Amino acid sequence: MDAIVISWRELLVAVILASLIYLLEAAVFTRRRRMQSDTAAQTPAAGPDAQAVAELRAEVAQLSRRLEQLEARLQQNAPQREDDTPYGRAVRLAREGLSAQELASRCGISRGEAELIIALNRVGS
Repeated sequence: MDAIVISWRELLVAVILASLIYLLEAAVFTRRRRMQSDTAAQTPAAGPDAQAVAELRAEVAQLSRRLEQLEARLQQNAPQREDDTPYGRAVRLAREGLSAQELASRCGISRGEAELIIALNRVGS
């Protein structure tokens, strides 16, 4: 049996070639993985996840419509200005200097309420 003798130069060349092959394989593997993830990100989800996403989207659309309806109803029921309520008108008229009796008769509130509104909204207090 003859012993195989390898010089240090041959060993160095073999290590360098093996390293290059390893680096090339790693680069090819990384490139394939990146291409697969890019392709998966561009295609819509399939399977049970796609169904869950579709259900969630439908629910969000339904909730958006419901929110719009509620906002419209709220705007219909809300007074447009402070003067639209008897008390809002009373505050404005009290600031103009009307007496409690005039305030009560014009706004349809009691005299006690009119006196309280005048006391709370005196000009210069």
